[in-house]
Amino acid sequence: MTVLDTRQRDTTLRELQNTNFDLAIIGGGITGAGILREASLRGLSVALLEAEDFASGTSSKSTKLVHGGIRYLAMGHFHVVREASLERKRVNELAPHLAEPQWLMLPAGNLMEFFKYRAGVSVYEQLGQVESRDLHVNLSGESLAAREPLLDTKRYSRACVYREYLTDDARLVLANIRAGVQSGGVALNRARVSGVIKADGRLRALHVRCGVSGEEIVVNCKGAINAAGPWVESVCDLDGLRSEKPLVLSKGVHIVIPHNLLPLKQMVLMVGRDNRPVFAIPRGEVVYIGTTDTRYEQPADLWPEVKRSELEYLFVPIRDYFGVELKLEDCISTWAGLRPLIAQRGKSTKEISRKDEIWISKSGLITIAGGKLTGYRKMAEETVDTAVRFLQLSPDDEPEDIPLPGGDFTGDVEEQVSRLQLQYPMEESAALRLFRLYGSEAWDVMALNPEPVSDGVSIVTGELIWAIKQEGATTLEDIIYRRTRAAFYRPLEVADIIEPASVVAAAILNWSEDQRIAEAESVRARFQADSEIR
Repeated sequence: MTVLDTRQRDTTLRELQNTNFDLAIIGGGITGAGILREASLRGLSVALLEAEDFASGTSSKSTKLVHGGIRYLAMGHFHVVREASLERKRVNELAPHLAEPQWLMLPAGNLMEFFKYRAGVSVYEQLGQVESRDLHVNLSGESLAAREPLLDTKRYSRACVYREYLTDDARLVLANIRAGVQSGGVALNRARVSGVIKADGRLRALHVRCGVSGEEIVVNCKGAINAAGPWVESVCDLDGLRSEKPLVLSKGVHIVIPHNLLPLKQMVLMVGRDNRPVFAIPRGEVVYIGTTDTRYEQPADLWPEVKRSELEYLFVPIRDYFGVELKLEDCISTWAGLRPLIAQRGKSTKEISRKDEIWISKSGLITIAGGKLTGYRKMAEETVDTAVRFLQLSPDDEPEDIPLPGGDFTGDVEEQVSRLQLQYPMEESAALRLFRLYGSEAWDVMALNPEPVSDGVSIVTGELIWAIKQEGATTLEDIIYRRTRAAFYRPLEVADIIEPASVVAAAILNWSEDQRIAEAESVRARFQADSEIR
């Protein structure tokens, strides 16, 4: 069991202050988390510092697919697609509960479009070395109508259905961070890097401020890695040098609707009228739909504004493909994330390659930017390789590649869900939700307290305790948004769990009554903002 115990933050601060690390990683999204795990597995001493909460930025607000990006084939990015499609399988091996094979349907409006999809998927499967049992199927007529009854089969008379992998982005980040800590790394959220210290022109330490206690410390390191995602350029500014690779931010918006309004039987990839791909993904009691791809001109923001026009844009393919007329009031929640892309002159955000790039400043700050969620592990390997060469570090030769926390089980997800139900009687949907979030650690979570947080909700009290004692949650927002994921997948329950969850958290973290009320009000305001249409 890997511990990120919020009650031990003072101990972690002392360790950060008293250790001369090989590497200090700035940024606790999927890129930084992957680097922490990789460097720790190689026996390096490494610290990860996140200004807000782990996965609080882009890495909790993606479409939540570990996929190869089949659309990039049309752009000629075969290397990106091959690498990402192979990485899907590796992530599935490390954490089967966080990279779950699901069928994705590509409806075709005419024969030419169908042939294009079929050819593209065939190449995709060859690049990704897909096993025969997971190869695509082609559907038309009655078989298509039976597979997805909601689809307008008069307009979309054929479809290709192939395998992609569904994940939970924030939980994948947490699993990698905990794996890094398990292998000897140190990680702290709400630890903002406010400046750098140089010796002979080389970066040698970081000024860090704890966002919980206000304490300021210095973290010594042989080198630092800038993995701050949309905030990469801000970290470069701390170094006193402009980023060598200018970034452009792309905003991706998702809407969340009740499943009964769009009762899909599998994931569906649609094409908007501007040829932008739009996914509709059923998950429990909801279906989420996205994403948009528009240039974001403001400074990077944890909570980019969601506009009415963006929701209306996502309504169009739903109407075109399924004949369902969504209204603004049907949206029970939204989320928006920012993709950090390496700028390419003359190209729109949807045309820019998602390939990652690494560069080193004159002071030795190593920066990694761009890339895709799916390729995080490969990006981590390349970044650590770069750091080892540049800083002349001495890693272990052949590190053991162990499963992520919760991923050490045999058998498929369905089998594990049945086992969980036998020990803790509950609805299959509730057991599936728990296992998808926690994997084999679901039993540990339930052992803490299997009782629901409130009557009629799926979140159990053990999840709140686990979030604080094992996953570093410091606020109620951390728990509801990025640990239990209630705000994303169980939005209809959020109003009922805020108050009792705040009581449980307050008891563990010794909050005053005023602080408990403030935490609850903060989450209510945040969730209301996610539901408001501007």
